[in-house]
Amino acid sequence: ERGDDFEYRPHVDQVEPANVRADVAAAMDRLRTGPGAGPLFTVGFCFGGSQSWRLSAADLDLAGVIGFYGRPMLVEDVIDQLHRPMLLLVAGADVATSPEQSQAFEDRLTAQGVEHERVVYEGAPHSFFDRSFAEWKDAGADSWRRILDFVASHSQTRTSA
Repeated sequence: ERGDDFEYRPHVDQVEPANVRADVAAAMDRLRTGPGAGPLFTVGFCFGGSQSWRLSAADLDLAGVIGFYGRPMLVEDVIDQLHRPMLLLVAGADVATSPEQSQAFEDRLTAQGVEHERVVYEGAPHSFFDRSFAEWKDAGADSWRRILDFVASHSQTRTSA
């Protein structure tokens, strides 16, 4: 467990997208060795949400990518390579990503023809699903239902293709 005084920035600054891709590839290989392996998805929060979205551009056999309150600016350099379905769960009152930045990202995804769904939780702060979940139970419950629906929908697409 990490307290509020945990120095996360030095760790974040060391993350390289290529290493995230390699770690996810290794996890996918491991998951596929088990019984009942099916379509695989990534999910991340904040910086991890951005990294999850970036994986839509990777050469991995993902059924889709999911990100809570990710930062579009961390995906800009691969936006023309995105090709996996994306679920964007956006905090409407996020201080890290403005509503305008979030809307511009969706506009670019639409222009690129990337299959995606963007859900904005109006008034919800950054980390509404985790740190302030008690105050945002409805948003948390709705986002969880949307994740389950996204996974079910894209699992059917993958198994019937």
